[in-house]
Amino acid sequence: MSTTTSIVTEEEQKPEVEQIEIWKCKATECKAWVRKEFVTEALPTCPLCKTQMVRSYKHVPVAAKKGNKKFLVGKKRF
Repeated sequence: MSTTTSIVTEEEQKPEVEQIEIWKCKATECKAWVRKEFVTEALPTCPLCKTQMVRSYKHVPVAAKKGNKKFLVGKKRF
């Protein structure tokens, strides 16, 4: 009886990440942040503590795209 073990490198363990622009709260005790594309104001305020926000960057995991879904509009599906 033989057993095989696989060696996982550090690169395989880390998820793929992308750098995005965000607005983060200026208050050190507040951890709120919002993606840049969801902000409609020139100088937004924090939605949690109402403090001024500053521009920054954040590394977030890349979301896997799901398969092509086809939807029928205006027709009943059973």
